[in-house]
Amino acid sequence: MTISKADAAREILKRRQARKSLLAFIRYINPEYIVSDFSITVCAALEVFIADCMAGLRPVLILQAPPQHGKSDIVSRYLPAFVFGLYPDLRIAGLSYAKDLASDMNRDVQRIMMSNPYRHLFPDSALNSKRVVTVEVEAKRNSETFEVVGRKGSYVGQGVGGPLTGKRVDFGIIDDPIKNSKEALSLVTKESIWKWYGSTFLTRLSKNAGHIIMATRWATDDLSGRVLAANPKAKLLSFPAIDEVGNALIPELHPAEKLLETKAILGDYFWSAMYQQSPKTIGGAIFKDTGVRHYLPNELPTKFDKVVQSWDMTFKDSEGTDYVVGQVWGKLGANCYLLYEHRERMSFTKSKAAVVAMTARFPQARRKLIEDKANGPAIMDSLKAEISGMIPVEPDGSKIARAHAITAEWEAGNIWLPHPDIAPWIKDWIDEITTFPAAANDDRVDAFTQAVRDLYSASKGLWG
Repeated sequence: MTISKADAAREILKRRQARKSLLAFIRYINPEYIVSDFSITVCAALEVFIADCMAGLRPVLILQAPPQHGKSDIVSRYLPAFVFGLYPDLRIAGLSYAKDLASDMNRDVQRIMMSNPYRHLFPDSALNSKRVVTVEVEAKRNSETFEVVGRKGSYVGQGVGGPLTGKRVDFGIIDDPIKNSKEALSLVTKESIWKWYGSTFLTRLSKNAGHIIMATRWATDDLSGRVLAANPKAKLLSFPAIDEVGNALIPELHPAEKLLETKAILGDYFWSAMYQQSPKTIGGAIFKDTGVRHYLPNELPTKFDKVVQSWDMTFKDSEGTDYVVGQVWGKLGANCYLLYEHRERMSFTKSKAAVVAMTARFPQARRKLIEDKANGPAIMDSLKAEISGMIPVEPDGSKIARAHAITAEWEAGNIWLPHPDIAPWIKDWIDEITTFPAAANDDRVDAFTQAVRDLYSASKGLWG
């Protein structure tokens, strides 16, 4: 078959790109590979990780992503082959919860490295064409380990908890150290994995070695969580299955509708951990799930004894800062009802406008509780001639102490929330409240506790 000069030039360019870029390498090896924002971001982070390894920076990368989204393909199959092509003298270890799974990944790496496309890219990073088990003159190649012919590079696959004795590791990959929910909830198993990580895995790393922990999150105290807490060098790359605006991570593989069906079956705890990478603290939350009560429109009182606004302000409106949260609560008899919430990252001007709009919508909320910090004082000062009833609230005690002050009403079922059918956002509200104080955000908790403490105060003084 004759190849035109143009086709030859395109092939040369593709090969050059595949030797430089992990994503281009994957697409060269597998032209049918589905490229997504997820794969682009992960491959870019892994290229930085490789460079940091070679620079002797001993990088630690924690990659969190939901099941069946291709993270193992990128990190445990394509990445080792790509690294061996660039640096055939490195020694790589691939670890997983079971030795059988580690062996499967070993064989997958071998298949890539023995394919014709790979040989075109990296002819000097070859494997023995024969299966060799024993240590002799020839390079080893079996389901546990293989060696790069004529170089120092080698790969070993092993189960988490298994031995790495005598094996130096320059590039470590731990892929899903926890097998299932039973192990995830077992303190004994999690402690065993943590001890293995410290006493076996870390002790085999060479002077400049880097390592990756790639896992679906299961619990706040799983291996990823403990490494993040213990190692300030660890970098986190985390991907929820569905983002804040409802977009699926890789809709071509798992559309949002399918993921939501999975969420309904899994339940909140495992959905939050495994799919959203936001595990809850079991038994550690102040507001238990059992305290949740919902109302429908026909169950909502038409009049209340007291109605208040409650605001938690912030300083900045840039990405990554806390949200501004405004809530409206009503109380009738022993029960409190969350009537409305506005939650958004807002500038000072937008925050003022939000207070004005909420006041117009709920004129019966004459008391407007505004936390006396961040933008709170400035908001009150700028609106004092326009809006009455703004009350500065100086936080007393810690956030946790203020939360504990209203747990009796929560546990007794006196606090009512709108049903998800009429307020879909309440699901995220409940997630934040029931994971406090471990949740990433606590602005809803601040507005919530501020309002409820005021409503249940015995006298006209704010806290009674």
